Amino acid sequence: MVVGLFLIALGLIYIAKPTIFRRGIWLKTSIAVRTLSEENYIRYMRGLGAVIVLVGLGLIIRAAFF
Repeated sequence: MVVGLFLIALGLIYIAKPTIFRRGIWLKTSIAVRTLSEENYIRYMRGLGAVIVLVGLGLIIRAAFF
């Protein structure tokens, strides 16, 4: 359940601030940062955030009922 809450928080951060990791060492190591345009990168990170939130909700629901 704690992992689910952590994933939901992480996903919400990605949705609210999609460019949070678009600086520093991430500029050199992240394939998404290097290959996607700014607009597409923001869209990608928000989509990734939504998926992470859904996975976190799934873990919480699974823990509650099983």
